[in-house]
Order: sequence, then structure tokens, then C-alpha cells
Amino acid sequence: MHIRIKKNILQYSVNGILQKNKKGEGRRQFRVFNRRRLHPENCLNKTFAISTSLGLIFVIVLVFIVGPKNILQMIGHLSILGFIALFFLSYLALFFSALSFDNALNVYDAKIGLKHVTNIKLIGYSANYIAPSGIFAGFIGGDAIMALILKKRSGLEFKRGFSAGLAAKVIEFAMFLLFIYLGLILGFRYFYLPTEIWYLLLIAAIFVGAVTLVFLINPIIDNRFFTKILRYLTRFKILNTLIFKVLKHINNFEKELHLFYVKGKKYLFLSLFLSLIETAVLIFQIWLLVHYLGVNMGFSKTLLVFSVSMLVFALPLAPGSAGTYELSQVGLFDILGLGSDVGLAFSLIMRAINLLMVAISFFLVPHYGFNFFKKPEEEEI
Repeated sequence: MHIRIKKNILQYSVNGILQKNKKGEGRRQFRVFNRRRLHPENCLNKTFAISTSLGLIFVIVLVFIVGPKNILQMIGHLSILGFIALFFLSYLALFFSALSFDNALNVYDAKIGLKHVTNIKLIGYSANYIAPSGIFAGFIGGDAIMALILKKRSGLEFKRGFSAGLAAKVIEFAMFLLFIYLGLILGFRYFYLPTEIWYLLLIAAIFVGAVTLVFLINPIIDNRFFTKILRYLTRFKILNTLIFKVLKHINNFEKELHLFYVKGKKYLFLSLFLSLIETAVLIFQIWLLVHYLGVNMGFSKTLLVFSVSMLVFALPLAPGSAGTYELSQVGLFDILGLGSDVGLAFSLIMRAINLLMVAISFFLVPHYGFNFFKKPEEEEI
């Protein structure tokens, strides 16, 4: 709840609260009062609204540049049955991702049921999608929500649900990376792209690879990488209070994740195989959509489109990479000689499929005890 208070009223309120310090109540009340005024949710909402609006404006500009008529003609090649087939492939990829997550939960003998695991996975996917995208959000955001739902539904400890989800996600990203690098290598070998584009793709690929390796290797060797970083940051007094609140939890999560890898070696190989199938489904979906649009695209081009798409979604940009995803596809399809209209039609159809999956998750969320539109109650410090 946003409250605007004039300066003199604000000063009066603060003074009145501070006067109660003698009674031992003022300090606690001031903290709660100050927290409500400076709640980070306000900043996040503004950032979300601004970035989403800019992304939508960017998409509209692209539509007018490419030509609405050309785009509509291109989208007209796709039948309703074709769209259903593409949506089915997206859900099939999600299903294999859910199988990998369910397989990881077997380490803790957690019997949730594949139907519920798939629904929970869809909710986690949607949470990542509507938040500002990025590989860190992909590793942490959705998995934290899934762990909360599992705790509420089955009583599984949060750190265990989070560790299982994170381990499955790391395996998934590692498999994506193999095909991303393969796509970039084939693209560099067979297609001409401006040097600046290659440098940008290389930097993005190195960044995504480094983050994935940290999340993969750190728990295996029990390095406690993030705990060490936080302990180092405690040298800065301004960060002390915040860091000490989360340090113990981060250390416990890293410890639990290491134990997961120790106990779940045999499960990881199955997750690797399931992630391979998921990746193959996503690559085939790209080829099929372009085929529906009347363009025959070879394996190398399809893999390059997959690589660029994954790298764009992995970078911390607008929610769902709004605008930047469309721009990347328009530029890439144009450079590959397939046409900017094909690129924009392709990206808009993929966007529609993703948003449909997000919409389905909104109907599932209340069933699992959550509500996107209900503001959580204030907690005292």
C-alpha cells in the first residue's frame, strides 16, 4: 500500500515514534514504520512496469518497421492445428523438465506425484518468465517458489526442495550450453555475421557458461563459494546487517546441495538424459515453426537460432526479454537471409505460446495455496 505523506506530517510521525524509545517500544515501531515506507516491493513494481512498458513499445516499433501487413501474412501461414502442435511441444519440453525435477526429488524419497510436479514446474517456469529474466533468476527464482509449494503441500524441507530443483536446473542448463556452443561454432563456420555480433554472443556465452559452472562445480567439491563471498562482504559495515540475516541460510543451502550430489549420483545421469530429450524437443519446435511459416531451415541455422534465443533469455533484461528477444530474432533472421518478417513472426508466435503457458499457471497457483494478487502481510524485523 503506497501512502503519500507531506514532509511536516512525516517529521511529526517520526518524532512521535522516537519519543517512545524510553518505553522500549519506539525503536521496534520505527523500524516497522520505516520498512513500510522503503519496502523493496515498491521499487520492484516500478522496475517491472517500466521495463515491460519499454519492451512493449519496442515490439510495436519493430512491427511498424517490418510492416504489419507482412507480419500478418506471415503469421497467416500458421494454422490453428499448427499452433496447437507447437504448444504441445512446449508442454512436452516442460514435462521432461518436470520428470528431471521429479527424479531429483527421489533422492529424498519425496513422493509428490508427476501431475503435481508438472504443475509446480509450470508455476516455477512462469515465475521466471514474468520476472526480469536472467540466468540468476532462472537458477533461483522459480526453484524457490517450487520449494515453497512443496513444503506447503508435502512437508518437504525448503532447503531440500530447493536443492533438488536447483540441481535439476543446473543439469538442464549444462545441456543447453552444449547445444548453445555447438550452434555458435556451426554458425561461425558456415554463416557470416558482423564481428560485433560475434563478440556480443561470445561474451554472453562465456557469462552463461561461467555461472553454470559455478552452480555445477561449487556444490560438487563443497567449496561454499557463495558463503565465502558473503563473509568477505561483511567487511563493509553497510552490508553487515543484511548479510548476517542470510549467511546461515546460504551456508545451509550449499551444504545441502553438496549432500544432494553425494547421495544422488545415480539420479543425475537420468536427469542428464531427460534434459537431452528436452533440448531436442525445443530445437525441433524451432525448426517446425519456421517450416510452418514457409521457410525450410537447415540444422545449423536452427541450432544458431536456438543458441541466440537461449542467450537472450539468459541475460538479465526485461521480463521475458520483452523487446530484446524480438529484436534479436529480427536481426538474426535478416542476416541469415530468411527475412526480418519471418523473424518477427517467429518471435511473436513463440511469445504467444509462452504467455499461454503463463496464463495456465495463473489458474493453477490458487490450487497450491498461493495468490499472485494478494499482498503478503508485513513482518516485523
